[in-house]
Amino acid sequence: MTSESSAFTNADQLGEGSSSVRILPILAHPGNERVLADWVEQQDQYEVVPGDHAVISEADFDVCIIDEPSLHEHAAELGSQKIAANAFLPVLLVTSNASGTSSVTPDPAETAPKVWQIVDELLPTPIDTVELQRRLDTLTRIRTQSIALERKTDQLLLLNRVTRHDIRNDMNVISGWTEQLAGHTDGASEEIRQRILDSSQHVVDLTKAVREFVDTLESAGDPDLQAVNLHRVVTDELTKRRSTFEAAEFVVNGRIPDGHVRANDLLASVFRNLLNNAVQHNNSESPRVEITVREYAETIVSTVADNGPGIPQAHREAVLGRTEEGLDHPAAGLGLYLVDTLVTQYDGAVQITDADLGGARVEIELQKASVTGVSATDNAS
Repeated sequence: MTSESSAFTNADQLGEGSSSVRILPILAHPGNERVLADWVEQQDQYEVVPGDHAVISEADFDVCIIDEPSLHEHAAELGSQKIAANAFLPVLLVTSNASGTSSVTPDPAETAPKVWQIVDELLPTPIDTVELQRRLDTLTRIRTQSIALERKTDQLLLLNRVTRHDIRNDMNVISGWTEQLAGHTDGASEEIRQRILDSSQHVVDLTKAVREFVDTLESAGDPDLQAVNLHRVVTDELTKRRSTFEAAEFVVNGRIPDGHVRANDLLASVFRNLLNNAVQHNNSESPRVEITVREYAETIVSTVADNGPGIPQAHREAVLGRTEEGLDHPAAGLGLYLVDTLVTQYDGAVQITDADLGGARVEIELQKASVTGVSATDNAS
C-alpha cells in the first residue's frame, strides 16, 4: 500500500455477522490505515481496536492486519503476543506483491520469533474487499474453533486432575483397610488380600501414568532437554519398586554407569513404567526382573527383562501405541505407550525382543549428554 487511492478496489457490501471481531490494523501509511479502519467499522461483525497501536503488547485483538514495513518493525511484539495467547491469534499480512507472495525477507540476524512464524495469511494489494472479507472470515472461524478447543481442553484437564485425585484417595483407603487385615487372614484369604493390594497399587500407578501422559500432551513444541543423571534415576526407581513389589526380585547385571543422558524430569516415568510393567503383567510365581545398563561412545542403552509371559512379536508395535489405532488397539498399554512417547522426545529408541528369562526384554537407547554443555539435574520424580 503506497497511497489511499490504491488501498481498495471497491467498497462492496459484505454479509452481516452476529459476533464482534476485534481487528487491529497496523499499516505504515496513515491514510491506508484510516481507509482500512473505516471499512472495518462499516461491517457489523467487526470493530477496530482503539488506542495507540504502537504498544502492540497491550492491544486486545482477534485478528491483526499488517503490512510489510510494520511487520518488520513489530515482529518481536507480535510474536510474543502469539506465543502468550492461549488460542490461535491470526496475523494477516498485506503484501505489495500482486501474486500474493510476500516480499518479506527477514534479516538473517533477526532472532525468534521469525517473520514467517508470525504470518498466518497473505493479502495482495490493491485490496479487494471481497477477498479481505473471505480471509477474515476464515481466520476468525479458525480462531473461534481454537478458543473453543482450548476451553474444552481446560475442562478435560480439570476433570482429569479431579478424577485422579479422587481415585488415588479411594485406593489409599482400600489399601489402608486391606493392610489392617494382615494377621487376620491365612491361606487363600491371605492370597486374596495380597491381590487386592497389588490391584490397588496398579490403579495408583495408572493414575501417575495418566498424569505424566497429560504432561507430555501439554508440553508445547520440543521438550526442554537437560543432562539427567541416569544412574540416579534408575537406582531411585529400583528402590521404590522393590518397596512396592516385595514379592518380586529385581537384579542389576553389572554396574550402572554414572553417565548423563539427554532427557527431562519425566525420565523417571520411563523406568517406573518399565519396571511396573515387568511385574504387573508377570504370571510367574516368583517374578524376576533384570536390569542391564551399558554405556557406549554416543549412547547409554538400558534393558529391562523379565520372566513373565513375554510380548508376542505381532503385538510389539501395538503395545507401544505405534499402530494406526494408537491406544485404541486391544494390545496397547498406557505405560509402554508413555515410555515410547518420552524416549522419542529424547531422540532415543525403544525396542522389544524376547528375554533369555523367557519373558519380554525392552531396550531403551538414550543419547549421552555433556554435563558442561547443558544444564544438569539429578532429580528423579
